[in-house]
Amino acid sequence: MITFESEYKNFNQRLFTLRNLAFLIEFGIYSSLIIFFNLSKFYTITIGLFLLAICGFIIINRSKSNVDLITFEENRIIINGETFNTKWLKSLNIKETSIEIQSSGSTRQGLRAAIFYLKIKNKKDNYIINSFETYSDEGIIQIFNEFKKFKDEKIIVDERLIILRIQEKIEKCQ
Repeated sequence: MITFESEYKNFNQRLFTLRNLAFLIEFGIYSSLIIFFNLSKFYTITIGLFLLAICGFIIINRSKSNVDLITFEENRIIINGETFNTKWLKSLNIKETSIEIQSSGSTRQGLRAAIFYLKIKNKKDNYIINSFETYSDEGIIQIFNEFKKFKDEKIIVDERLIILRIQEKIEKCQ
């Protein structure tokens, strides 16, 4: 049994982040463009409130869930997490589950700004690991390698390139 634990962040810590603040400011700037359509005040306020509700929904939806503990057993992967502040536990069959390693962040800002995360997909559910930078980059590589080892899959070229980017980030940013 191999276990990977991350830094714990409650819902408030996940909600009030710089990423969400930047999204809110950017959304506010773009939604202020409705003033240039010369609509009546009623329509301008209605559209503005509708866009604000959409922005709030997006921010809350991407901040609600977090995975903070992953355990590999013989043929199962056990994922512990929480939605809002309610803890949950899922046990998945590794043979019926797939994993993807991905990155987000601007390439203009270089590797330092890149956030690497894992998507664990099952028939019913999808789980994103490290969406709030709670795992280290080394931990992401270890989780990915353990999953591939337990499933007896080889690492394909695209995945190898992302792993090399993570290792380059680790070397350059220490």
